[in-house]
Amino acid sequence: MTNNAQEQINLITNKSKIRYLDISNRDLTGNVDLKEFTGLISLNSYNNKFESLDFLNSLPNKEQLKKLNFFGNQIKEIDLAHLFSTFPKLEYLNCENNPLSAKNLDNLSSEHQGNNNQQQNAQYLQTLIQQGSSPVKDNKQNGNNNPLLVGGLVIFGITTLAIDYLLGKKSK
Repeated sequence: MTNNAQEQINLITNKSKIRYLDISNRDLTGNVDLKEFTGLISLNSYNNKFESLDFLNSLPNKEQLKKLNFFGNQIKEIDLAHLFSTFPKLEYLNCENNPLSAKNLDNLSSEHQGNNNQQQNAQYLQTLIQQGSSPVKDNKQNGNNNPLLVGGLVIFGITTLAIDYLLGKKSK
């Protein structure tokens, strides 16, 4: 059984005071108007049925958002360039276990990044794409003991996007 996401959101009170919103494991579908969540910095929405992240555009204070967890939804496409420019402080994105495809990986540039670390990591991903390398084979950057970061994001599911993109680019 699926549930209309907006109906669930409408039941929440004091939306402007909520910083961490967890609407996980509810089989939610449809679009959600998040304009009243003025203080939101983290959104957990794993194991639902969302097909897109477009509804995130309704958030009023996009520069505050740091964490998105959409593990186990039905998200088909992510425009990373748009995501980075819309949410410049995004530090964590989990889109694992979704039927994803990449969009605008070639358009990742410093103008879409919020800080130097994000710029460096986006350039690293672009280099991998241009070289036709797989980030899974070498998931660390020189002098950096962190897992592969794209635009400063902790990677879950996005690596798969990069690999699919690389494979598609090689076959052209």
